[in-house]
Amino acid sequence: MRSMLIVTVTSAVYALRTFVDSRSRESADTATLYLNIPLTNLCILLILRTFLNRTFPASFWHAAVIQFSGLFILRDGLIDHIHASPWSLLLALALCNSTFFSLIDMLNRLHQSRSIYLINAIIFASSCIIVLALSAFQIFPTHECLGGLTPANVFSVAVEAGKDITAIYIVHRYDAVMQGISTSLASTLLITCFALRFYQASFALLGCLLMIIACVIYLHHLWQAPEGWCETPIRKTRLAIVGLAFVFSLAYSYTISAYWIAGFSPVASWNGYRLGDIENTQLCTPKQSPSHSFSQPQGNYSHFDNILLIVFFSHARYNANLDYHKEVYSSYFPNILYIGPASREDAGFAHSYDVYVDSYQSDEDLSDPWNYKMAGRMAHHMLYTALQDNECFDGYLWAPFDTLLNVPRLQQFNQSLFWYHSPWGHPVPNPAFGETYHEATLNASRHAPVANISPDPSVNLTESWRGWGLDWWWGDPHVGVSECMEAFNKVPLHLRESLAALTDGETRLIGGSADTMYIPGRHRKLFMEVLGLFLETNCFLEIATPTTLHLVVPPGETIQFVDHPPFNASFVRQKWAEGFEVDTFHTFHWGERGSDGVWRGGYHHVNDVRTLLQESANRQGVPFPPFLEPSS
Repeated sequence: MRSMLIVTVTSAVYALRTFVDSRSRESADTATLYLNIPLTNLCILLILRTFLNRTFPASFWHAAVIQFSGLFILRDGLIDHIHASPWSLLLALALCNSTFFSLIDMLNRLHQSRSIYLINAIIFASSCIIVLALSAFQIFPTHECLGGLTPANVFSVAVEAGKDITAIYIVHRYDAVMQGISTSLASTLLITCFALRFYQASFALLGCLLMIIACVIYLHHLWQAPEGWCETPIRKTRLAIVGLAFVFSLAYSYTISAYWIAGFSPVASWNGYRLGDIENTQLCTPKQSPSHSFSQPQGNYSHFDNILLIVFFSHARYNANLDYHKEVYSSYFPNILYIGPASREDAGFAHSYDVYVDSYQSDEDLSDPWNYKMAGRMAHHMLYTALQDNECFDGYLWAPFDTLLNVPRLQQFNQSLFWYHSPWGHPVPNPAFGETYHEATLNASRHAPVANISPDPSVNLTESWRGWGLDWWWGDPHVGVSECMEAFNKVPLHLRESLAALTDGETRLIGGSADTMYIPGRHRKLFMEVLGLFLETNCFLEIATPTTLHLVVPPGETIQFVDHPPFNASFVRQKWAEGFEVDTFHTFHWGERGSDGVWRGGYHHVNDVRTLLQESANRQGVPFPPFLEPSS
């Protein structure tokens, strides 16, 4: 009877442990997952000592505390306190793991025969049934699968199963404490190699040193080969306390994990372990933009349903520019954020919320070519604002109002990757180039020029700078390389090394048009953190933004190349005839100046762009809904 009760309880604990462990891997910072290992060891020692009267060498307690301290120092230096996982999640993980392994240990002591294998099978099967039942009744929150039956996912499942089977085998042959020690040794080796490779800082060295000391203590004691730990008979009172403790830990673990998952939106900190990790957008709902109510999707078009199109204005030139832009693109982008230096109150109350106002350094003074203050020089502050206030989207497409977006082309781009006309960008294959379009797409002559790589920033570029118009921004003493390097040098070393790997090991910045850029939602937080460093200086938009992208993109991850030649729809058709492709282009004119010198919008551009998009889809042979006039 006692064995059946323990098996049932163990199955329930294993089910809870599986749930908490899987959800924490989606959401917790990686350091918390490793910090859980020594804390679990401490809890195992405490449970076995308190409830089963087992005694252990004092060195085991010391080693667990020292390892926890080392990991804590490492985590404290790497993870932003604002974005670190709460301690309650760490405690929930440790309680689940320690309770499970302690119960497995108890079962092994009660059943030394081969029946233990049958008991293990019953535990696995029962816990699986419990998880499925709780998920079916939505007692445990469900979540979407992160991928199909890919080799990587199959391998991950196999590794996970192997880890649990190995852990239970160690408990069977030895005990729960030995299992904890083996996990500690393996994790210390992994963390030390990783930390010393990427973080040559004092906190990393100190943290790793403490973890190594803990491992030495473990190994030294195991080398002495103790005969075993002492144990006294289990009393009914102790069993009752164990049962009560289990009930409390079960309730607490579920409450804490469910509350944390529902209410805490974790992010990948730029100075944390999770460089390039997916920011969890499944657990929150994107904010609806004002354009959402205006949106009139064409047919079942849904390629950009969870993408935020950020349209910025360097000057408050709204009117027809905004109205025509919205009329065309809201059919394909249900979420558009228009952001500029002033409100649209001149158009009346109905339009007073059309534009999200961000006037940071938006003044303009073009009188001095040696201090040429363009209104859009700090427009990346608008990008930062838009990213900060609009989390949960799968991606963010940044473009000024006068950039034409070739939607049928952009729908073929990978929304989990960066898009930019990077020197290392990969063009997206274009079916319009014929049967050999994969090869034809790689022909550089069919694409617009790439962004620029800066000269050596250690050279004084200001001395030879001839002023705006004659030279580009690199040598500008106010917004050029000399100003940008102050921010660049504050970027974590491993990010700078990642960029240097693209430029033959040399320190370089990237500069060029920032008129079209796409940021995947999974990189939003890291992109913001790095861009924020440049915003602390006066570094020019067209240096700060491209450089940030190339600092943030993980090593080996593709940047998709976006073409962006200028002018109007006729120009696009001309480029098509010449064998080029046009993904986006700037500057697109929604109107012209008349003979009286007054600029006026031309509504014919709206229909012209719609026709152009349909022509683009037809050229490429991709599905694209024809424009349907809204019903009156």
